[in-house]
Amino acid sequence: MSAFFGWIKHWARTALEASTRVEFYRRAGERKTGEAVGHLAMLAFLWTLPLSAMFFAGLRQVSIRVAEGMKSSIPPGTVFEMKDHALSNNLQEPLVFPVRDGVIIVNTASSTLTLSEGEDGLVIGATGIAQREDGRDASVDFKDVPDFRVDREGLMVQIGRWAPLTLFLGSLFVLVFMFLAFWSGVLLNALLHGFALWLLLKVIKRPRAWREAFVAAAYAATASIVLRLALQGFTRLSALPDVVYWGFIAWIAYDAYVRGGSHERKEAVVDRPHGDRHDPA
Repeated sequence: MSAFFGWIKHWARTALEASTRVEFYRRAGERKTGEAVGHLAMLAFLWTLPLSAMFFAGLRQVSIRVAEGMKSSIPPGTVFEMKDHALSNNLQEPLVFPVRDGVIIVNTASSTLTLSEGEDGLVIGATGIAQREDGRDASVDFKDVPDFRVDREGLMVQIGRWAPLTLFLGSLFVLVFMFLAFWSGVLLNALLHGFALWLLLKVIKRPRAWREAFVAAAYAATASIVLRLALQGFTRLSALPDVVYWGFIAWIAYDAYVRGGSHERKEAVVDRPHGDRHDPA
């Protein structure tokens, strides 16, 4: 455990230097490409972690509301039965559960209650489930669902038993999916900025190897990603992280130009033959 916390401390120190010190990028060629890719992976994980926690909290609230709604709305003695790919029940009236940003409707054998125009949610009917989200409709039928029979009390027991595991697996899936999606995005972005840095250094006659330019661009993404995370929800400032990223690329190139010019002038003075010096007349 101490080794893990030591690694976290080392990573945090590296991230701080990459966000504040241009001297850090003068040694970019000493770092391995794999370390730079791993650094981006850690940034992607930090970015997705709070979003996954928010998703888990939201999903938990939805499940609690659904469970409470089912407990209070489903009459005792209600039975749900799936037979020959058709769902039936002995409800007298459709069930309507308000959930976050929508509703869940469970129809009876004789009712066909649907979502209102512009309303999001789920409709569970006799032959399948219809869903509407952000104006997009989708449906799934029951042709692959095996036969079952469950009453209200048994349903409550099953929800209490499987809800925690479902919440955990759902949040884990979202975390992994969001992590991979964001990581691939920042990796492609680092490749783009690395190419821009490599080209810019060639233009100003301070060339570096492509690998070194990519490593520098990967670490230069640190401040931009941290800022993007801090500005979640501030749509008016959504372009600021990109500006910061390009600012770091320009900062690295400017530092290389200034240091390269000073270095060349110093070498010219040192290497100048003594015979070329002339005393003023």
